[in-house]
Amino acid sequence: MNNRLVTFLPAGVKVEVEPGTDILTAAGKANIEIKAPCGGDGTCGKCAVRIKSGNVKARRDSYLATRIAEKGLNLACQTLVQDEDLVVEIPNTSSMSKHQVLGENTSVGAGVSDALSNYLLHVWQLKELILENQESPLNGYPLNPLCRRVRLTLPVANLQDNRDDLNRLTMALKKEINCTDIRVPLSIIQKLGEILRVDQFKVTVLLSEVGGKVEIIAVEPGHGHQQLYGIAVDIGTTTVVAYLLDLEKGRVIDTAGTHNRQARFGDDVISRIVYAVEEPDGLNTVHQSIIGTINTLIMDLLVKQRHIKETDIRVMMTAGNTTMAHLFLGINPKFIRLEPYIPTANFYPVVKAQELGLKVNPDALVFSYASVASYVGGDIVSGTLFTAMGNEDAPISLLIDIGTNGEMVLGAGDWLVTCSCSAGPAFEGSGILFGMRAMHGAIERMQIDPQTYEVAYTTINNGKAIGICGSGLIDCLAKLKSTGVIDRAGKFQTSLPTERMRIGETGPEFVLVWREDTDINRDIVICEADVKNLLRAKGAVFAGIRTLLNVVGFELESIENIYVAGGFGNYLNIPDAIAIGLLPDIPVEKYKYVGNTSAKGACMALLSQEAWQEANNLAGKMTYIELSVGNLFMDEFVSSLFIPHTDLTLFPNVSI
Repeated sequence: MNNRLVTFLPAGVKVEVEPGTDILTAAGKANIEIKAPCGGDGTCGKCAVRIKSGNVKARRDSYLATRIAEKGLNLACQTLVQDEDLVVEIPNTSSMSKHQVLGENTSVGAGVSDALSNYLLHVWQLKELILENQESPLNGYPLNPLCRRVRLTLPVANLQDNRDDLNRLTMALKKEINCTDIRVPLSIIQKLGEILRVDQFKVTVLLSEVGGKVEIIAVEPGHGHQQLYGIAVDIGTTTVVAYLLDLEKGRVIDTAGTHNRQARFGDDVISRIVYAVEEPDGLNTVHQSIIGTINTLIMDLLVKQRHIKETDIRVMMTAGNTTMAHLFLGINPKFIRLEPYIPTANFYPVVKAQELGLKVNPDALVFSYASVASYVGGDIVSGTLFTAMGNEDAPISLLIDIGTNGEMVLGAGDWLVTCSCSAGPAFEGSGILFGMRAMHGAIERMQIDPQTYEVAYTTINNGKAIGICGSGLIDCLAKLKSTGVIDRAGKFQTSLPTERMRIGETGPEFVLVWREDTDINRDIVICEADVKNLLRAKGAVFAGIRTLLNVVGFELESIENIYVAGGFGNYLNIPDAIAIGLLPDIPVEKYKYVGNTSAKGACMALLSQEAWQEANNLAGKMTYIELSVGNLFMDEFVSSLFIPHTDLTLFPNVSI
């Protein structure tokens, strides 16, 4: 069967695909990312494209597809290439712009991507923190990287000393590093005799030492003085960020970030699990997607740091939620989503980069943060390490990472209790009519005049508005309630004296930005269905907090710190989040923004063996609470579906 050429505008990128391929898949093959929060099910309507020329066919008819067609558009996931070449235009509302890289002296500028300008500021903050404190990179842990060099001068072999070469090497190494458990891979043994004799038995041994066990990564002739480099990766469901580190100096050299290419299989982990399990070769496809994402970031870093080669990267550390870890390693995630929700593994083996196809030194060791349970992963363990909640003298604290799942840890020292509540991807823009991730043109802050109902807003990079991101949605919900546009149940007050209040296609809606002020030639609105989705999302997070407190018998007053983690969390307006009932009504000074703790913990573990050992200890001692057991969580959830809550005594400082 002859392939057909698909050209994507405005980028002008071309790709050949077989007839019958849907346009969303074709775009993925061309490395062009189109929004598809529903994972290609044809239910979200956000992958709308315009067919400029060529013949196409609909996969199936649907009400949504008909509505989109009336506007001269087609759903990319439901539109199939036929027997002609195609030219496809991707509107601003459907595209994901290219990623932005932050360097040593760069700042956030135009062309912001799904890597999130706000989110990536934390990368910069992390770099500055490490550069300022090189002796103890983060939180007092010593600089003792997972990968280091040892230079040895071995006794020269002769008739009097006729030990084998491997014994000669290991005995000298044991004496040098005071370790008896040394593993030397066969690939090194095969070449060892030649290597030892290149420079009269002078060698440099590259090794990784964890928990008293040593893994030899390489044996090189002579006493080399090349620098050692590693890469720490935060594998987020939405965003992936990579950090290039100088292991010997203990500092971040550069950073790169982009969206997770797995987004075309769905915005949330469940959609990606379904794709991996149910589609032909689905697991490998999703696995290769994240490997490709990380490889792109590695290449971005090395293009800027031209003195560093792929083979100079000798070790990697990754942190992500349980599903992301499974998909990264190519582990079947099927049973994560099926009761009783059991992952294949919580502790992951150290593998070599060549096993995964990562574009670093083939023998580089790749470490992955341990998970706790199906929906509490290494990113939360990493955050717990960074916030030092597991320290003996730690105060009782609550760590919250708000995203598709609301993951949280409560406790101090030896007791740490954790849970995860499915908030859904509403705060990341999915399921909201004009919702979007934190990209160029996304509304991130908002005010509504209580007298005139006029809307003032700011967008990321001050671009023309094209939608509204998570922090903007929190602002919006709080302002809609405080100005009387909606009531406590989220119902619109349709009799308000403003033309912004109107009846739209789906019912009552409020105009946030008029068409002429947008970059999409459409009024940007929020509708009643959007508000209901947001209420469910905020209700799930607060219900999770309440359930966790009830299970351990704690009152809010006993908590000294609430750490708010994640890219979205760091730009959350805390007073507004309290006002809508997303976060508890406690003094604002108890809240502490901690940014991308998954990334920070990954860097800590890569730069310090002690930090890595503590991370594994934390994962082993955290107690997971399954919220689906019993009625406690559901009762709390139902009570949280009002602004701020049905029980107003829980929010004594919120004006009703």
